[in-house]
Amino acid sequence: MPAPAGQLPSFRALLKVFWPRDLPGLRLRFGGTIALLASAAAINALVPLLFAALVDELSGTHAAAVAPAAILAGYVLLQWCSRLGNELRWMLYGPLEQRLRRQVGLKALEHLHGLSLRFHLERRTGQIANILGNGLDGLREVLFNVVFLILPLLIEILFVAAVMLVRVAPFFALVLFCTLAVYLVVLVVGSEWLRGHQKQAASRRAAAHGEAIDSLLNYETVKYFGSEAEIARRYDESLAEVETLTVRALTFRSLTGIALVSILAVGMTAILFTALGRVQAGSMTVGDLVLVNTYLLQLVRPMERLGQLYRQIKQSLVDLELLLELMAETPDISDRPDARPLRPGQGEIRFERVSFRYGDDRPILTDLDFTVSAGQKVALVGPTGSGKSTVTRLLFRFYDPTAGRILVDGQDIRTVTLTSLRQAIAVVPQDTVLFNQTLAYNIGFGRPDATPAEIEAAAEAAELDAFIRILPDGYATLVGERGLKLSGGEKQRVAIARAILKRPRIVILDEATSALDAATEEAVQ
Repeated sequence: MPAPAGQLPSFRALLKVFWPRDLPGLRLRFGGTIALLASAAAINALVPLLFAALVDELSGTHAAAVAPAAILAGYVLLQWCSRLGNELRWMLYGPLEQRLRRQVGLKALEHLHGLSLRFHLERRTGQIANILGNGLDGLREVLFNVVFLILPLLIEILFVAAVMLVRVAPFFALVLFCTLAVYLVVLVVGSEWLRGHQKQAASRRAAAHGEAIDSLLNYETVKYFGSEAEIARRYDESLAEVETLTVRALTFRSLTGIALVSILAVGMTAILFTALGRVQAGSMTVGDLVLVNTYLLQLVRPMERLGQLYRQIKQSLVDLELLLELMAETPDISDRPDARPLRPGQGEIRFERVSFRYGDDRPILTDLDFTVSAGQKVALVGPTGSGKSTVTRLLFRFYDPTAGRILVDGQDIRTVTLTSLRQAIAVVPQDTVLFNQTLAYNIGFGRPDATPAEIEAAAEAAELDAFIRILPDGYATLVGERGLKLSGGEKQRVAIARAILKRPRIVILDEATSALDAATEEAVQ
């Protein structure tokens, strides 16, 4: 089920994304990366100990069993090991990020293609594209910030607190923990308030993007009616709303940041002034003061960045949440658990008392009963809105009847797999939409394994071959967005060639020759 609005993805949903069961190699690399980062964090916590020992040795406070040169060599070596671990993480991060993006992107596209026609009729293409792009970017941000920045910092904080507790005094560890606790509470509460504004802005931004893409897809219609100014006005209104929401979020973000840096300053002041007093009293060495100061500097800078990272992660989680909600959409039509492939046959169609309605107040078909024998040609004639296209959609199983059943070669189409059913049917729609690819690609889409000779034969059967041969690029000619470089008749002939190439047992023509001249229509028929 989709996550309720206003909630972040659950831990279980995120675990499925970042810890995929079907990629054991990726999980192994993930575990190795975390182990490496934990080791680097531990080394970072140990480095200041050597430097403090060196200061005490040089100041004569303590006599160390190891020569200063050896301490310095160990200090340099640990620094090098720490930097080496930080650099090695990039070798591990690259494959992790790219494989996860590939995996999630592929699953999202497959899922979108598996959703029902009803979903795609109600959604804007640009909005879906925006959610998909931002969701994959959010996946990358969450992976990098959490695993490669925040997780090592948290491990380092634990090591530092342990060292301060044992090496210096429990008081400093207590103040450090109190400071971090207050810091995290303010960070989480402030970010939760901030996220409400961010999600509104993200949702409105996606909707505005969808409106812009929709206007570009309908470029010709906009030009026909001279509606550029109206489109721009509506888009500007949407952007103005996004601007207001974003500015409000940024203002609140700034106020939260001021509170966070103030908390860190108070904590640092308490620790450093206490340490200074103890050095003057002789209960702490200069090396201990250097150690405490080094740890504070080592932690405060990342903590200041943690506030920024946490807010970025919340925004990334909002984008990822929208993607996960999209992937949680369930199709209205899907294969039954016991569905079987459509058995071979000649293509007989039978509608048995079929009724269908798009909604409670919109009945379309009532007790429709007819049979089309194999090899028979049947025309459905009726006024606009009488349900002719609905019959096609029901046969193709974009929808299921509200009553009755549909049989192909004696098999109820609800009991067969969608893939096998749709493979047996070719549809030539009245409004043909083509891919922004070559003519060969658009014709060959009917059967991806078709040879160039078979594609040319299908084009010839559709009375398209002569037209293609006079083009400078021939079958390699790009047709443009939705086939806008071709005329209506040329697009219909591409659709007819595509249907011929598919070699189906059933062919449905939805006014498929309405844009052809009489001579070409006769030749095609």
